[in-house]
Amino acid sequence: MLFNIIIGLWVSAGLVLGFAMPSADNLVKTPIAFFHVPMAVSMIVAFIVSGWNGARWLKTRDARHDSLSLAFAEVGTACAVIALITGSIWAKLNWNSYWNWDPQQVGIVATLLTYAAMFALRGATEESDKQRDLWAVYAIIGVLAAIFWTTVLRRLMPSLHPDKPLFESNGLFKFALWFNVIGYVMVITRLAQMRARLETALARAREWQWEV
Repeated sequence: MLFNIIIGLWVSAGLVLGFAMPSADNLVKTPIAFFHVPMAVSMIVAFIVSGWNGARWLKTRDARHDSLSLAFAEVGTACAVIALITGSIWAKLNWNSYWNWDPQQVGIVATLLTYAAMFALRGATEESDKQRDLWAVYAIIGVLAAIFWTTVLRRLMPSLHPDKPLFESNGLFKFALWFNVIGYVMVITRLAQMRARLETALARAREWQWEV
């Protein structure tokens, strides 16, 4: 309960900081950055934790790791959707177009398609241990794909993605940005933990039905 209160206060303070900051260098409007960037970072963090828990399932055969892997993948996918929407708003505010075929925009769409395929493949397998084994492999491959699509691709092709204005602006701007990043990472961690507990309970119920 205390952790939830801390998260709520942290995120609220982050929003106030974000709207109080002047625009970053060479950009027209940046308040959306204090939501968009944390969502993009939280997405990658969630996918990394998902892949790590998938590997932990393969090593320990503890179903809790499978539940956490699935939960973080689901939360990461939700973050990707939000990052795509807020990124489009960013593009409209700064470059007068919601869609620019920028590598970053294309990369997030490719990441969403990758995880949609992973969820479909998991649902296509009914035997629980086989499903968990396959998912663990998907989760590891998925995070590698996500890193390529959202981080590597934009460095291989010309991109409008404004790394320098965001990360080379004054110290107060960077503090506010990363304050928000930490806040939203805490949010997605709590959401994933709650979803994992639900998945664990559902898995036990399914196993109980088979035993009966």
